[in-house]
Amino acid sequence: MKTKLKLSLMTMILGLTNAPIASAALEQVSFTDTSGNPKNVDGRELNMVNIRDTLTLKISSGLDRKIRVRLQHGTGLVESQLTNVINIHDRLNIDGKDFYGKEVILSKVPQNEGEYTVVVEYLDLTNAVVSTESYTFVQDTIKPVISGQFVHILNAWHGNINNFGHTGTTKQLEVSGVSDNNGISRARYWVKQPDGSKKYKDVEYNLERKTVIVAGNIAATTGAGLVPAPGYYQFGIDVYDTSGNVSTLARSSHMDFTCPATSSNKIEVRNAQSGVWEPYYSGMTIYSNPVSIRYGRLLSQFATNASPYGWKKLNHMVSNTDSTYAYFQPTINYPQMYSYFHFFSESGHVCSTYYYRDLNFSLAPGVHKAPKYTGVWHKNSLSNQWITNERPRTNIPYTINAVRVFVEPRSYRQKLTITSGGSCYVNPGATSCDISTNYVYATGRGYIPYSIFTAKEDGSMSIHGGYLYTYWDFNRIAIRSIHYDRSAQTIKMQTYDADTVFDWRSYMWRYSSISATANIGAGPQDIPVSHTNQIDLQTYDFSFDVSDLDVEMNVPFAFKVIDSFGNETNRVETFTIDTVKPKIQVKYSGEALPEVLSDIRDLEIHLEDFTEAVPTSVQLLGSDAEENVYLAVLSHGDGLFSVAKPKIFPTLNYEAGERYRLIITAEDEQKNVQSKEITFGYEPDNLIVVEAQPYVPANQALYDVSSNALARIYTEDPLTMEGGQRATGPQTAEISNRKDSDFAISIVSDSGVVNVLPGETKAVMVDLGPAGDLLEVEVFPSERMEGEAQFMFSIPSLSSIY
Repeated sequence: MKTKLKLSLMTMILGLTNAPIASAALEQVSFTDTSGNPKNVDGRELNMVNIRDTLTLKISSGLDRKIRVRLQHGTGLVESQLTNVINIHDRLNIDGKDFYGKEVILSKVPQNEGEYTVVVEYLDLTNAVVSTESYTFVQDTIKPVISGQFVHILNAWHGNINNFGHTGTTKQLEVSGVSDNNGISRARYWVKQPDGSKKYKDVEYNLERKTVIVAGNIAATTGAGLVPAPGYYQFGIDVYDTSGNVSTLARSSHMDFTCPATSSNKIEVRNAQSGVWEPYYSGMTIYSNPVSIRYGRLLSQFATNASPYGWKKLNHMVSNTDSTYAYFQPTINYPQMYSYFHFFSESGHVCSTYYYRDLNFSLAPGVHKAPKYTGVWHKNSLSNQWITNERPRTNIPYTINAVRVFVEPRSYRQKLTITSGGSCYVNPGATSCDISTNYVYATGRGYIPYSIFTAKEDGSMSIHGGYLYTYWDFNRIAIRSIHYDRSAQTIKMQTYDADTVFDWRSYMWRYSSISATANIGAGPQDIPVSHTNQIDLQTYDFSFDVSDLDVEMNVPFAFKVIDSFGNETNRVETFTIDTVKPKIQVKYSGEALPEVLSDIRDLEIHLEDFTEAVPTSVQLLGSDAEENVYLAVLSHGDGLFSVAKPKIFPTLNYEAGERYRLIITAEDEQKNVQSKEITFGYEPDNLIVVEAQPYVPANQALYDVSSNALARIYTEDPLTMEGGQRATGPQTAEISNRKDSDFAISIVSDSGVVNVLPGETKAVMVDLGPAGDLLEVEVFPSERMEGEAQFMFSIPSLSSIY
């Protein structure tokens, strides 16, 4: 059986640097918020918080450093903590990444609202401050204010907040008076389910109106998955501020997005000769005009006070009833091309529509058809030509000064009338007549449908034939804001259209197209809209992704918004755009990178970029010990960085391929990320390699016949400090057992026998005496095992008792 001990490295003096630590940082802050939820926040994103109990800080740093943390409120000190020296055993694991550093717990919870500062000081072994970082946050435990109540915004027809239906009647739900001094971060709408659980949907918050908007496609559709069936539901909103405090508003209402079955509905026509109601069929003969019709629905399908679901209650669109049916009974002139009616649910939406133009009757001898409208033309002040469009739209001022109304020819003289215009007459056999009008469109926006009526000359058989639909809009959409989000490489633009209304007419006045153009050296380049978010019916957020521009320059952007009438809004903004990744160059003491390094601290990381760039991580991997740790980075200004020295083993098996890898990741101000990997061997200048020392597999110290230890760490000359002075007296040393060692080792020191497991580092005391004796320390296996243990012995800082 063979057992070997190999002393790999003896480091007598480690040089220290006072360069600022760039990537040593407050990596993570953990706390429980006022709602009892655990929170883990990236220290660099620490901003608005609502801390309930202790604050746990995970702080990365270089080795051989102490960390002092002070929590300050204004000029007052709340709490201060000082860590021990960071050694190789002080590793933090955050999201799968290992860092050298310490975990610091602050137990004095911020008692007052307002701004606090975490000051992190990095100290060397002499307690001198090497660098300082500050992190400011605001403690906010005050919940958002909700002063309003739920309001039902009607799209059309019926419905209210107590009983509402689908999007045909429900445009949206709103809650106004929602605010917070530190800002609203999000809002959620929820509906309590029959089993007591809640289902949620994120909804919008309009900062200008201080209003939460629950769109109809969330609040009033089965597709949202919140309302499984008609019923009485509790629903509400949870509003969160930027610190995570939440306020809730809730109420209960009837919700029904369904309709009664219509298979049992019936249509009957009254026979004017017999007085009997006969089932309607296409082509049936009628003996009078006007004709009486009745539309029947089952009484059992109507809503009641006890169960307000189904057809709107019997006081609506009901002329009479029998034991089974409720009837709506109109008397109409036939034929009709425009008129219709709806049957509604109790929750307000349309569940059935009947058009009189769908009726087809044969007329008995002597029964005359009513007039039949067939179309309308118009003229305006911009042209003397007849325009055949019955839906004129304009964003140019003009006057509609004449209309021509068309009808089917009849054997009698017909009277045609348009509201706010006048009347004209059509002689027997003719099909049209003209009416002078004065419909002026010059300012604002609007919609007016001018009703057209046809009748006999004496006014009998009057029928609503249709409309001349007029639309106008002279107002431009406002561009409320444009800003560049560097981290997302996205330009965000918010528009506001005061013309858009909050009912069924909302489609009439809205944006038609949005565009952005970047004016760069290669010529104008279109930037497509990458995301559209509707805040409410009048307010939209548009995002433009500029990540594909491949530029580093100040770029003028031209933005254009066109509404549905062609009104155009233009704006030009210039933003500093940098979509190019930083350039990373690695040198060694100002020269090209060699294959083998003697001091990792002499690596120089040079970053070049249009905007400021910094290393976000430097990861050390590899060697036979399978190292994997993130190193602290030191900043020297002007894009030059280096790394703090880790405690790593030399690549003694370099010829067999043993290497370290260093992965450098850098990021500029606009979140462009670049990585570079280098490989190298490591052989420090003060390396002392001792041949493997054979040992029998014993778990105790063994000696030869001359009482010499079989394995020892020793020097042949006295240890001297910088300047030549001998090191004397007690010295604090560290011994590290490489993690791929086959067994634990023990070291006999002046502080006793210390056991060191594979992968562990332990501090030991070595006394060099008043004269500065030679170093000699016994070492032996801690276990009765075969194999090999490789370890490193170092004295970070030599000292003297004189």
